[in-house]
Amino acid sequence: MPLHRLTGGLLLIAATGAGAVDAPEPLQVQITGARADQRQRETTTAIVINHEELVRQGDQTLADVLKRLPGISVSGAPGQGGAISMRGLGNGYTQIMLNGEPVAAGFSLDSIAPEMIERIEIMRSATAEFSNQAVAGAINVILKKAVKRGQRSLSASVARQAGATTPTLTAQLSDRDGGFSYSLAATATRKREEKPSTDLEEQRDPDGALVLLRRTPQTESGHTDALTLTPRLNWTLADGDTVSWQSFANLRRVDNQHRADETALVGDGSAYPRNVADFVADFVTLRSDVNWTHLMAHGGKLETKLGVSSNRRSGSFDFHGMDGGGKPLARHLVDSGPSETSVTSTGTYRHPVGERHALALGWDISRARRSEDRNERIFSADGEQTSTSNADYRANVNRVAFFAQDEWEATKNYSLYLGLRHERLETASRANASNAPDALDARSAVWSPSLQTRYALANKDVLRLAIARTYKAPPLVKLVPRRYTNDNNNNPTNPDEQGNPNLRPELAWGLDAAYEHYLGDGALVSVSAYLRRIRDVTITRLFEQDGAWVEAPFNDGNASVRGVELEAKLPLRRLLRQAPAIDLRTNLARNWSRVDNVPGPDNRLEAQTPFTANLGADYRLEGSALTVGGNLNYQAGGAVRQASQVRLGSSPKRELDVYALWKIDARTQLRVAGSNLLRQTSTVWRDYIDADGVRRRVTDTPSAATLRVMLEYQL
Repeated sequence: MPLHRLTGGLLLIAATGAGAVDAPEPLQVQITGARADQRQRETTTAIVINHEELVRQGDQTLADVLKRLPGISVSGAPGQGGAISMRGLGNGYTQIMLNGEPVAAGFSLDSIAPEMIERIEIMRSATAEFSNQAVAGAINVILKKAVKRGQRSLSASVARQAGATTPTLTAQLSDRDGGFSYSLAATATRKREEKPSTDLEEQRDPDGALVLLRRTPQTESGHTDALTLTPRLNWTLADGDTVSWQSFANLRRVDNQHRADETALVGDGSAYPRNVADFVADFVTLRSDVNWTHLMAHGGKLETKLGVSSNRRSGSFDFHGMDGGGKPLARHLVDSGPSETSVTSTGTYRHPVGERHALALGWDISRARRSEDRNERIFSADGEQTSTSNADYRANVNRVAFFAQDEWEATKNYSLYLGLRHERLETASRANASNAPDALDARSAVWSPSLQTRYALANKDVLRLAIARTYKAPPLVKLVPRRYTNDNNNNPTNPDEQGNPNLRPELAWGLDAAYEHYLGDGALVSVSAYLRRIRDVTITRLFEQDGAWVEAPFNDGNASVRGVELEAKLPLRRLLRQAPAIDLRTNLARNWSRVDNVPGPDNRLEAQTPFTANLGADYRLEGSALTVGGNLNYQAGGAVRQASQVRLGSSPKRELDVYALWKIDARTQLRVAGSNLLRQTSTVWRDYIDADGVRRRVTDTPSAATLRVMLEYQL
C-alpha cells in the first residue's frame, strides 16, 4: 500500500474512532499532554517540541529530528542531512532562528546537538515581534535555559556509518545560589565520512542520437573536528528585574578530499578526466546575547536584548587536474576568507490592559556585514605559475524595524492577535575585482500587518485563522557578485554560480487556517491549509558569459503557493482498551506552487518538496525499564522546470529509524538508535534542452545506515 494512503488511513481512524471508546487510560509521558494543552490555549499558531521529544530517538543532528515534524522536509541524500524547510520551501523562505534571532548565512543547525536544546518552536504564521522574513514559516531553536541546582550530566556516544566512526562527548553542568545561576553545555565530536557517488553525463543531438556519454565515479572523504559551547549566566535582582547572558560558540576544523575518475564511453572526455581537490578550512561561529527584563509599575514589563555574532571561515582549496593516466595537467589554488558579522538590538514593552488584554511596542535593529578576500593562483603541468588574481567583496545590510501588537482574550472561547511591523532595509555592495559591477546601493521598506484568531468550540476543539504579510530578503551571500567556479567540465548542466547585487526582497501575502481536535492526554488530530502569493519571486537564470556557463538569481514576476497538512497523535488504548501501551503519531503534507513567468508543466518553485509523510510509534514495555519505537519518513521527489530550457529533478526519499531506551537506574540510561535502515540511493538530475539537442547530468549517491550507541549518566 502506498505510504500516503496508509498515513491518511491512520488519520481517518484517529478522527472517527476516538469518540467511540470508553474512558481513556492515562498516558505514560505526562509532559506531552502539557505541551498539547499549551498549544490548545495559545492564540498564535505554533507547534512546540520539548527536550524529551527532541532526544527520544537518539538522533545525531537536528535535521533528523525535524524531518519527522508536520510539513518539515530536509534536502540531500538520505542519512546525510541537508537544508531544512517548511511547506517544502527552502532557499530562504523558511526563517531559522536561534533564541529568537535569525541565524547568519552559513550557520548550520547540525552544529547544535539535540541534547543542548530546551525546545523548538515551529511557527506557521508570522508575528510582529519576530522578523516577518518568514514566507513559509519560522523554526526557532531555544537553547537550554532552565537551571537545575547541582546538575552534572555526561553522555558519550559512538556512531558507525559506512565503516567510519564518529565519537561524541557531551557534558552539562548547572547550579544556583540565591538570585544567581549558571549553566554550561559542551559537545565535542570527531566525524569521519566516506561518501561515494557516480555522475553520468550524456548528450543527444536533435534526432536523439547519442553523441556524448561519460561516467565518473567520485568519492568525498574526510573528517570534521568540532567543539560547541553554550554558557549561560542569570541574575535575579532585588527589585525583581532579571539579567541574563547567553552565548554560543562553534569551532570546526574541516579536512576533505574529493576524487573523480572519468571514463568517456562515447565522445571526448573532459579537460581533466582524473582530478583531486583538497579543501581544508577552519570555521568559527560566535554569538552572544545580553538580556534585561525590567518590571514596571501597573504590571508593565520591558525586555531588551543586545547581541553580536560572527561567522568566519579561513581555508584553502587545492585542485589538481590530470589526464586519464594520472599525468598532471594543471593546478588551481584558492585561498579565501569570507566572514559575516552582525550587531542586533531588540526590545519589547508590554503593558496589560485589563485582566485578559495586553499591548506591546518594540524595536528590532541590526547591522550585518559580509566580506570576502580571495587569492587565486593557476599553475601549469610543470608547476609554473601562469596567472594570479585577487578580489575583495563587501556587502552591508542595515535593518531597522518597529512593531506594535495587541493580544486580547475577548471571551472565554475567542482570542485575537493583531500586529503591525514596519521594516526598512538598506543594502550596499562593493567589489574590487575585474569585471565586477560598480558599487550598488538599494533601499526598501515593508509594512507587515498580521492577524491571528483562535476560537474554542464547546467540545474544546479549536479553529484558527491567520493572515500575514511577509517577505524574503536576499541573503548577503547572494548579493556579492563573487563567481564560484567549477574547475572542470563547465557546461549547461554543471555551471558556475554568481551573486546578483540588484536582487530585491520578495513580498508575500499569506493565509493559514486550521482545525484542531483535542482528545485529552496529549492526543490530537489537526487539519490545516495555507495559501501564499509572492511578488518579485527570485528564480535562477542560466546564461553564457565569456565562454563559461553561469547561473545567478534574478527577480522575475509572481508565484503562488498552497498546501494542506494533517497531523495525529493517539495512544492505541483509545481505540482498543486492552491494547499495549503504544503511542501512534503520523502526519502528512501536500504542497503545490506555480511560478507565473516560467512555462509549464512543473513550473513550481525550485527545490519545493511536493509531499511529505511520517508514521511513527513508541512502546513502553509495562513493568520494564525498556522503551522502543521508530519512524518511517517519506519525501516525494519529481521534476521542476527552472526555465524554458532547464529542468531539474530528484528521486523520492524513504528513511526508517528505530531506537531502544533502557533506563538502567535513576541516574543512568542507555540509548541505541539505528537510522536510515532502508539505505536508499539518492538520484538527482539536470537537463538542458536547446536546438542542438538534450544534455543531461545524473548523479547517484548511495546511502548507508547509521548505528549509534549512547550512554547517559547523571553525576
